[in-house]
Amino acid sequence: MMNKKFKAFHNRRGTPIRALRRPVKLKLLEKILCMCLVSICLFSFGFLFVSIEVLEDERQTGNDFRAQLNNADLKTKNVEHFNDADPKANTLFVDRLSMSQTPALIGARKAKIKCDSNVDYLAYWNDPQGTQDINFKSPFLGDNSSGETKYLAFAPDIGGWNNVRMGLESILVLAAATGRTLVLPPNKAIYLMNTVRGFGDFLTLHNPEFLKKVPIISTEEFIEREGKENGRFPIPVELQFKVNNAKKECFPMKIADNSCFAVDEYFEKVGYEANITAERCFIFDEDIFKGSSPSDENQKKIENFCGEPTPFFLTQELQQETLIHIGCSVHSRLFGHFYGIMLFTDPVIDNHYKRFVRDFLHYHDAVYCAAGKIVNTMQDMAKELAKEKGFLIDPGISGFSTIHVRRGDFQFKEAVISGQEWNDNLQDVWLDDEIVYIATDEKNKRFFAPIAKNNHILMYLDDFWDIAGLGDLDPNCMGMIDTIVASRGRTFSGTWFSTFTGYINRLRGYHGISMKSSYYGYSERRNVSHTWKNGYISPGTYQYEWPTGWIGIDGDVVPNRDSF
Repeated sequence: MMNKKFKAFHNRRGTPIRALRRPVKLKLLEKILCMCLVSICLFSFGFLFVSIEVLEDERQTGNDFRAQLNNADLKTKNVEHFNDADPKANTLFVDRLSMSQTPALIGARKAKIKCDSNVDYLAYWNDPQGTQDINFKSPFLGDNSSGETKYLAFAPDIGGWNNVRMGLESILVLAAATGRTLVLPPNKAIYLMNTVRGFGDFLTLHNPEFLKKVPIISTEEFIEREGKENGRFPIPVELQFKVNNAKKECFPMKIADNSCFAVDEYFEKVGYEANITAERCFIFDEDIFKGSSPSDENQKKIENFCGEPTPFFLTQELQQETLIHIGCSVHSRLFGHFYGIMLFTDPVIDNHYKRFVRDFLHYHDAVYCAAGKIVNTMQDMAKELAKEKGFLIDPGISGFSTIHVRRGDFQFKEAVISGQEWNDNLQDVWLDDEIVYIATDEKNKRFFAPIAKNNHILMYLDDFWDIAGLGDLDPNCMGMIDTIVASRGRTFSGTWFSTFTGYINRLRGYHGISMKSSYYGYSERRNVSHTWKNGYISPGTYQYEWPTGWIGIDGDVVPNRDSF
């Protein structure tokens, strides 16, 4: 018999993820009326019967295992998880470089996550970094004998959170490589988020070691320091009213008194507007920076990396600018992955900045703590499932698979497929009776009935409300938790074109999980992750992420393999 925790856990199965509300128990009369209505609907629309029956069977199976978990007194604290096994014992994982090939890791330690459960295995970043990275000095700082502070300001991407995060990564690499103080834009409501938030609300931008590499100030602080009448960058008279209203929190409409566009216009007028977009590769080459031509070897690297678009080179002339601004519009965005837009021709430096992103730009511990409790619970369920069904689960595998199904307002309609297509395209990927965790914005869970037909136990974020303490967290973090949980699947299958799916694959890569265990629900792109990409990839590619962003980055060379 289930205890109250697992009863509540089960009852929330039908709650829309975005509702984030606890369900209210129906009164007896309401229950009777609901049963009557359901009966009428089933009688009138018989074709729904099979789908609902399948879902009920799947829920009952989940019920049974939750009861078994309760009887076994399984908890999420201090338990041994599949992740603790040697990764190399499992073909799911990619072989890592030996310590002799990774001098950057000397002195480094794997980070720990502050949590009341054992979730440290989710930390893929180092804290602290190795001695080589701590002492690294960029060769692109240029002459700053005057000691004046130089700035980089930017407008965030206009899309949803993962698009914003993707652009921010490129900005932070540029700031770190050039030694500039980063001016964060005013806080604003991000698309599909409910409230006004800043980057630091989600990412660990206040880490003291990170701030040594990228000093950060707010737009409000910049204006106080440089934007007054006697400052180096006074606000033009015609913009003063709106900019002063928007310097702390802005609204993305031109007519607003605190318009974000007014802040962008201010920086455009007083700073140097750099034409850096995802359609042009950005090259960091020491010879070019010093005013000479690149070596033949590096010239070939640049041509292979950039393709036809004209490269944007970092030069000493550009570094002489005190304030650089990078704007954003529908036609001019940093809408691509930083390792696909930016190339440091020296692989030692290139890998340094890939580690910089990996080690510093991750979510707060509270997000990882909640995600870890969900992963722990599903691993415990998988163990009980294995006992009941009499089959073995390799201790190097998580015990469940995951998928990300983006629907809602997704504009790429060719990648928006039916639940039946998801099942048909991926059924051979999943094991019989396997738990399948679904990260989705689809509110109608009957959409996933075809996946439940083969005795799969379907789990969703809102199934873990109490276990993960989701009610205590910022509702805007729910998608981030979904991302982390989905990255831990034995297999992962995502939505083509989705940057949410792309980031899940990168997290899997950071953990050393092979991309050969990642798929797409869209049949034409199902196995696109299974081939190593050599040579040119368009800088504006955002549809997926590829292993040059994570494989071999602890070494001093760029890996180059036809398969992996």
